[in-house]
Amino acid sequence: TSRAALKRYERHSNNILQATRQLNALSQINLRNDIFYLSEAMGIVQHHDAISGTEKQNVADDYAQRLSEGIDKAADVINNAYAKLLPNDSKLPMNATQFLCQYSNISECLPIEGQKQFTLTLWNPTIHPIIHHVRAPVTKEYLIRDPMGSIVSAEYVPISTTTRNIPGRKSFAQNQYIFTTSLPALGFSTYYFEVKSGEKIKKQKTTTTRNEACTLENEYIRVEFDNHGNLQQIINLEKGIAVPFTAQGFYWYTSFAGNNSRPEFQSSGAYVFRPLTSKVQPVSTTRTITCTKTETVQSALIVFNARASQEVSLFHGMRTVEIEWTVGPVPIDDNVGKEIIIRYDTDIESASKYYTDANGREVLERIRNYRPT
Repeated sequence: TSRAALKRYERHSNNILQATRQLNALSQINLRNDIFYLSEAMGIVQHHDAISGTEKQNVADDYAQRLSEGIDKAADVINNAYAKLLPNDSKLPMNATQFLCQYSNISECLPIEGQKQFTLTLWNPTIHPIIHHVRAPVTKEYLIRDPMGSIVSAEYVPISTTTRNIPGRKSFAQNQYIFTTSLPALGFSTYYFEVKSGEKIKKQKTTTTRNEACTLENEYIRVEFDNHGNLQQIINLEKGIAVPFTAQGFYWYTSFAGNNSRPEFQSSGAYVFRPLTSKVQPVSTTRTITCTKTETVQSALIVFNARASQEVSLFHGMRTVEIEWTVGPVPIDDNVGKEIIIRYDTDIESASKYYTDANGREVLERIRNYRPT
């Protein structure tokens, strides 16, 4: 896809917009006009020349700025709503301004760094209770308490080197807390972090291996890697179905370098994916794997090189595998454009058919090299 960062930002902004609307209605603070800024920005960014990623870079920057300004206004509404919704006997002082950790995807939340205590409030915008896995980047060790005051069992694990080295990341956080929460339907839960000087904090057992065969497994799924970080197979333990992989990883195509003077000279870029040839090259011929296992989550960090990595995570009790990839900056010092892809090679006999979904609302059948019209 093109402009993956902007597309993710649009989805993130929509999440904030819907949550803000709900909080505004439930708290009856009637700050609808303050929500309009984000609502208007969302309307613009969902234009077919915006969300598609086909715009010029300076236009994409303008879209992002509009979303950012709208989110700042929405944060004021969220604060006013929580001031009414939080109970009077809450441990959270009413004059404490809350803020959104918008860089949580790179494990950064600057306002909480170095604090002796802070609170984390999680809002569930859906109409049913959910299980959510929290990742909180920190610079100190804390005791964490749930809304009832009970100590939360949390994993204290390092933030991966690839995440810490992301360009533009300003955080000094080297570690993160990972724990599981249960959020009520259309409701919130507040968790309390407090440094306990002199008090020994019980840590959960964590095992780490490097460049060894690794298996991630819970009650429902098993994911197997060899000692070189190659994905071997994924097994659905409930149904006894195994999907073997002959290869999986990052590759790149050489971009077509046109001058855009005529359609046949259109260069590859944000508007069109146009490799120079069908020949594909791996981003690296070697990779490393670091396998980390805790009671809450098991993960395999596969690093291809300084510019491409992926982290495969399997949480306890979940029927899905989470794959988070990090790519960039793309090297262009050689004046050669590069189209980066991630590819999974399996022996599935699909007859060239595959399925894509649109935000979980519908599933479309597609056939390679075929158009119905």
